[in-house]
Amino acid sequence: MPTATSASPPAATSPLAIDAVSVGRTASPRPPQSSPLELLLKYDKPVPRYTSYPTAAQFHSGVGPADLAAQLARPSDEPLSLYVHVPFCRHACWYCGCNRITTQLGSKVVAPYLQSLQQELELIASLLPQRRRLAQVHWGGGTPNYLNAEEQSQLWNLVARHFDLEPELEASIEVNPEFIDQGQALHLRALGFNRISFGIQDADPDVQQAVNRVVPVEQLRRVMGWLREAQFESVNVDLICGLPRQTPERFHTTLDLVRELRPERISLFSFAYLPEQLPLQRKIAAADLPSQRERLAMLDDASQLLGAAGYEAIGMDHYALVGDSLAIAARQGCLHRNFQGYTTGGTYDLLGVGPSAISQFPHLFSQNHRQLKGYNAGLQAGQLPVERGLAVLDPEVLERRALIREVMCHFRVELELARFAIEWANLQALAADGLVTLSQNGDLGLVEVTAEGRWLIRTIAAVFDPSQRERARGSLLI
Repeated sequence: MPTATSASPPAATSPLAIDAVSVGRTASPRPPQSSPLELLLKYDKPVPRYTSYPTAAQFHSGVGPADLAAQLARPSDEPLSLYVHVPFCRHACWYCGCNRITTQLGSKVVAPYLQSLQQELELIASLLPQRRRLAQVHWGGGTPNYLNAEEQSQLWNLVARHFDLEPELEASIEVNPEFIDQGQALHLRALGFNRISFGIQDADPDVQQAVNRVVPVEQLRRVMGWLREAQFESVNVDLICGLPRQTPERFHTTLDLVRELRPERISLFSFAYLPEQLPLQRKIAAADLPSQRERLAMLDDASQLLGAAGYEAIGMDHYALVGDSLAIAARQGCLHRNFQGYTTGGTYDLLGVGPSAISQFPHLFSQNHRQLKGYNAGLQAGQLPVERGLAVLDPEVLERRALIREVMCHFRVELELARFAIEWANLQALAADGLVTLSQNGDLGLVEVTAEGRWLIRTIAAVFDPSQRERARGSLLI
């Protein structure tokens, strides 16, 4: 079984540096190898993001309301993490792949939706043997601040009516900076939210126009000022690399703005252009997208600039200031990954409410109906609105989940060589390219991800996923 030891490279180390250090130890001499650019192009194949294992691609309709009901009926004194999905948006951002409903109807759609959430929470509460505590609450979307102040209070009180909120509750919310003002920032903090996230994506006006998400730089500065005034404990901003009309020079300007705003956390995602699967992306011209080389230049620039500004690289796409709880969790070896990304709450079961929301337990995944019509129909039938999911009982699958988690979160893993001979052989090729270092101690093998390998962490994790050997699926790396 994997160990839980972890260590981090120096924050300013560039993952594209040819002579990068390995994680947790001095790099052993390696023979001449491909350049970092060649390596990234070589391994740029579809790979899951591994927010779970098995991944959501394996969910099926054989799992339904009765499975989640049986899970909820099991007695437990442990606290939960609750995700609340708010699907509404005022307009559609063309890059977005989230489950959302674009509407200008405001309270006319929010009021019945809150009634549906109340029904779902009442169903859940009726199945629990005892009242459960919440250690984490997260509102995502869509656009959670589509709700006005009164509706936000109503939803917060709805959650508090069905669960006990722990004194040290970590409560986070995603907001669209276009539609937040000083009063709303203060109201969200007064409700109890202590963490908040907003999307910048790219601050350049031409790039914003190309994805139908226009937020002037001055508004972004105002928003950060209001969030600081409201005394949120942590602010996260989202950035996307690879958007149309984006260039290394333009993205550098965005990074300069981010360093000025100095959020505690930064999520830096690589844009997945999937027009066949996401119709909105057909509004984006493929000719406007930056080349792979330009993307790599932007990612490397971000690594250099953010590292020099005091941010530590967390996992494959997150950065956090050295004193932030996410960076501390990474250094202490207790980082976790679930459908919300990297988190410090590794021991919490995740309960999701709202359309498309996913619940995650050690032996069960369940996902609600993705369309509001199906979601409401399930509730009207007096059932949990589960559409699909996956039961995970096979000990080998659970062991592979642990191995993948160690790679994705801690950048090192220990395995039994006799039982994982195929994986060890495949890792030899990655070691030859300088992505991992390998060492043996009797019957055990130790895999440690190098700084170069962090950019290919999904590829390394996929070594432990037999389904990837049968059929590559997921999104490209760059």
